[in-house]
This record gives sequence, C-alpha cells and structure tokens, in this order.
Amino acid sequence: MIPGRIPARAVVPVLIGAVILPSCTSAKDASSGTPSGGAATARATPSPCVPGGSPPARMGAAMTYDAATRTVVLFGGISGDGTPLNDTWAWDGCHWSQLKPAVSPPGRSFGALAFDGSSGKVILFGGGAANADPTRNDTWSWNGATWTEEHPATGPARLSNPLLTDDPTNGNLLLFGIGGPRFQTPLTWTWDGKNWTDRHPSKSPPYRNSAALAAGARSGALLYGGAPAETGTLNDSWAWDGSNWSQLHPSTNPQGGPAFMAHEAARHDVVLVEAITEQSGASTIVKGSSTWTWSGSNWTRQHPSSSPPFELFRSIAYDRSRDRVVLFGGKDVNSNQATNDTWLWDGTNWSPAPGS
Repeated sequence: MIPGRIPARAVVPVLIGAVILPSCTSAKDASSGTPSGGAATARATPSPCVPGGSPPARMGAAMTYDAATRTVVLFGGISGDGTPLNDTWAWDGCHWSQLKPAVSPPGRSFGALAFDGSSGKVILFGGGAANADPTRNDTWSWNGATWTEEHPATGPARLSNPLLTDDPTNGNLLLFGIGGPRFQTPLTWTWDGKNWTDRHPSKSPPYRNSAALAAGARSGALLYGGAPAETGTLNDSWAWDGSNWSQLHPSTNPQGGPAFMAHEAARHDVVLVEAITEQSGASTIVKGSSTWTWSGSNWTRQHPSSSPPFELFRSIAYDRSRDRVVLFGGKDVNSNQATNDTWLWDGTNWSPAPGS
C-alpha cells in the first residue's frame, strides 16, 4: 500500500490564473546597491525566464531547498509504472536542470530530505513503500556535486512515512516516522551533522501516514494532519520544542487528511496545501485544493485566485532565494497517473511555473 490513498473517484477543477514570467536573476543578483562614493551603479536588466525541461512525471519525490547552491533539489520518487527513480534535479527559479552526480543513492520513493546547516549539505534518509520499492534506513549527503553515503554510529531502523525538516531553533534536523514491529510506533530522531539520536519523547503524535512536517512559525517544528489508516483523516497540530511534542489547540483548523507543508522564512509562517473533499456514500470526492497558513498560534484559510489541483504524494519546498514555495508532481487523483507540473506560491497566489 502506498500511504495516504484516497479510495475514490475524484473531480478536480483546475483554475489557471495569469502567469508572470520570473527573471532568471537570483535574489542576490537583483539587489540594488550604491557604492561608498555615492554614485549609483548601473544594473543589468534581468533576462526573462525562458522555460527549460522538467523532471519526468513522478510521485513521492524528495525535495528541499539547498542553501549552499541556492537551488531547490529534487531526488528520486517513483514513476507511473512503479519504477523507483534515483535522478537528481535542481530548480533555479526558472528552469529544472538534471544533475549528473558520479554517485547516487539507490532509487526510492518517499525519501526524507532536508538541508543541514551544520554541515552545509543536504541530508537524505530512508524512504520506500511496501508495494513499490524496499523500505530503507540509509543516510546520504549531497554537497552540490555528488552524493555520499554516511555511516553514522547510530541511526533509525526502517521507518514508514519518514518526514525530515531543518529545526533552526534547536540547531539540528528533526526526523519523525513510524517504526517498530509492523510499523505501528511513532518515533522521533534528530541529526546533528554526524549522527542520529533517538529522542524518546514522553509524548508523541499518534500513528499516522501522509502527514506534513516543517520548521514551525517562530519556534520549534510543526507536524500536521495525515490519515490514521488507509481511510479517515486527522487535522491535529503538534509542536516539537527540542525535547518533547505537545498538541496544539488552534481555534481554527483545516479539514484534515494528506497534506504538504513548508516554512516560509520571509513571512515567518508555514504554508499548507491539502484537499477539499466531500463524502459521497462510502467514497471521498476530491473537489480541489485549499491553502492555509500557520502564524504560530492559529490556522488561516487563504483564498488565492488560482490554485493547483490537489494531487497525492506531491513534493514541496520553500525556495528562500526567490521567496517562493515550489510544489511539484504527484499522483492525479482522477487518472491515478504520475504528474510533473510545477506550481509557485508567492504568499498571495499560486501560479503554474512557466512551461509547466
């Protein structure tokens, strides 16, 4: 079973808004400046974005922002025919480029990926799904050019649904997943740049799949939602403070279920994408997607003029250099086919990336 399946036919309306072509100039290159002598320096006019290629369609790819290369890095996933992928791609705000590392991890779906500030590398942990590819517990690092397998002294056993995020408040990476006999036990680990540590919190979010994890707005890390089994939804919110989990009780909550979440550093919030659903007998009908933001104490529904269709097993990351949330690929809930669309969130609205 691939976690988080919605066993239903679905009708997904897609609203397409106007697209503003971004510049290929980076945030740093685009900044203005005046030298100490006071004379204004001329700046080159940024060239408009001319879209390039895109990663082939896939679901369950691992994706994160790489602060060292100032790009969004995507690894692996599973193709529509069930083949685990091990290719590496980078998004520069305009183009996807396939990278050609000398060494790559074995192909996998649902790997957990995050940037580790202590080492300046991207860390990949585990992945795999029961009916697609083997569940793994290996650790790899990406230095912008190639992958290297790490061999920490201690580490988690195989985890189902591993989720990984940077936790700048506590200075490490936070890993949450389901392990133990028959994959029924929620586990929390942290990565310090060299080794994994089992945190053994006294309180933990209960078992779930298809949840979302991100650095929390203003402190700690935030875990949200998912499903308690193959069917059903959860819409609870939990905060990690570096040593323990605590359940939050916001006055407003999203609907619940499979979700995708990223921390927006520029706006000091967390953005969440989940399905808008309704019941039709025993089936769950997906009507579209909703966008929410977390302020640190409450959820707020956003109302963009256009939204991406909801798809299962999407990949999400915040592109800090260009202040955009990037949403990629997934599984179309109507056709059950893998996709390769790219959407961008600017804090107010979603738009398909040029060429997507």
